[in-house]
Amino acid sequence: MSLSIDINGDAGESYGRWTLGDDVAFLPHVSSVNIACGFHGGDPSTMRQTVRIAKAAGIAIGAHPSFPDLMGFGRRMMTVAPDEMADITLYQIGALAAIAKTEGMTLAHVKPHGAFYKACSIDMALSKAIGAAVAAFDPALFLVLLAGPGADAAEAAGARVAREAFIDLDYDDGGLIIERAPKPRDPATVAQRAVRVVTEGKLSKLDGRDMDAKVSTLCLHGDRANSAEVARVVKETLLANGIAVAALR
Repeated sequence: MSLSIDINGDAGESYGRWTLGDDVAFLPHVSSVNIACGFHGGDPSTMRQTVRIAKAAGIAIGAHPSFPDLMGFGRRMMTVAPDEMADITLYQIGALAAIAKTEGMTLAHVKPHGAFYKACSIDMALSKAIGAAVAAFDPALFLVLLAGPGADAAEAAGARVAREAFIDLDYDDGGLIIERAPKPRDPATVAQRAVRVVTEGKLSKLDGRDMDAKVSTLCLHGDRANSAEVARVVKETLLANGIAVAALR
């Protein structure tokens, strides 16, 4: 049986005169891109530019909605009522969908960003509300979430869920550890984690113990100093191990 995995990457997070990451160098090495929609990073022109980079690279595009926390880059936990957060999410999806349409592109997925993403893994009412909202907007869209109860709740609410693991972040018993300040990662180490997830369905926690990671997509971040190199080595290593890299289907 042939093996295949989606690599999704966060990008389009520059804002105004402030530049974050090298999307031109990073995006050709992933198969899907999560595009910031203005609430943690990104602005309308950056969104359009990122859509164009993705189109030229032949990769799928998706919305990367956030808590309304531009100052904190969406990495601070906020308390927002589930119905209100569903509306905030749809607002961001709609903005990107409009720009994508004028570039001849359509959205393939939605992936919450940062603290919003983590909140969806622990707040079942929130994950249900987001799952229902995405399904109401377009039932064909994948909703990318951390594998676990939150993903299950969103799926039960009608969303087409793609479960995800992070190969360039760490896990502990409390789950995924969100970095406040991204640091460079060793490309070879991240690549071997990717291969192990695909072939064994396992990831190691910080204490060395294994956890289950049976997923259909892997995430890489575009805001590290060496993000492009990490992505290149991950993709090359997967291909060298007979693992295809392709967008979610």
